[in-house]
Amino acid sequence: MASSSFYVTLEESHAILRKVLPLMSEQRVPTVPENYTVWYDYVSGTNEGLAREIKRMVDDGDLFSPEVCRSIYERFYLEEIRSEVDGIQDAVREAVQTVLGELGELGEDIGHFSSVLDEAGESLKREPTPEDLNQLIVKLAQETRRTRERSMEVEGSLQGMASELSELRAKVSALSRDSVTDALTGIANRRAFDEALARLIEEATEENRDLCLILADIDHFKAFNDTHGHLVGDRVLRFVAQEMAQCVKGKDVLCRYGGEEFAILLPATPYTGAIMLAESIRAIIEAQIVDTAEGEEIDNVTISLGVSQLSPGETTTTFIERADACLYQSKDQGRNRVTGERDLDQRARQAE
Repeated sequence: MASSSFYVTLEESHAILRKVLPLMSEQRVPTVPENYTVWYDYVSGTNEGLAREIKRMVDDGDLFSPEVCRSIYERFYLEEIRSEVDGIQDAVREAVQTVLGELGELGEDIGHFSSVLDEAGESLKREPTPEDLNQLIVKLAQETRRTRERSMEVEGSLQGMASELSELRAKVSALSRDSVTDALTGIANRRAFDEALARLIEEATEENRDLCLILADIDHFKAFNDTHGHLVGDRVLRFVAQEMAQCVKGKDVLCRYGGEEFAILLPATPYTGAIMLAESIRAIIEAQIVDTAEGEEIDNVTISLGVSQLSPGETTTTFIERADACLYQSKDQGRNRVTGERDLDQRARQAE
């Protein structure tokens, strides 16, 4: 990544965070993990190019809209990943060319050995003298040894190429995994959610199957962070992610949607099943106690949830908006509760 790998103490990390958060608030920067990364590196000075760019924008009074923030993150972080991927692709191409070259040369050697055998066969047909036979045996022994040695060289070269390709494959797998994984919680990130949502909507439409979405948000997280500190806040985020991960299974997709918000995509799950799962998650998290690194126990962590079900021909936007409206209603009605889209419909009928 673009940021330097360097060690900071806990105290230094606290000092940096105390500067980062007010700056982000002052510049109205959306509080999502990618933006934390950008502004942490800006304050800590680990990326000179990034620091110059942010300082210039601040001095010029530029607005840090979500689109601008995403552009900055992609330029200083994702571009390096793309560059690394390009390097891996070049290495793979080079390895393949080397293998093809080795195999080509081996083919020539085998062809030569085959012609030697053919010549030996013709010589034997002419009733050779003992001296001719001795010379033929010596030549065959030399050619056999030469071909065997060449085959062993190529085998060693191919084994080396196989090892190199295995390492390259591991790097590609790591990059692919990192690009769709939230670094803090270890679950899928927003990019993974967007990709999965498009795929699952297409599958649900083609196969005429159910698809439900749960959006969940940690209650009073900002006030909680202000009271206990951001390191404890990070521990709570990881705790909620882990508890939710234990409740999903199969083809379900759990993601960190942004900040303290999570999303679960539930393919082939009916509306009632999604409501039951959401309520189970809510109850499990409410009943748990979070232990901090300092030995403190926190027993007031709760979440609010909203549930929507995909309608025939619906767009991703309205599908998400309806789940978000349900989540908002859960917050509005006291938090630590589940609201489904049918509750929204019922509320609308009552208002009429």
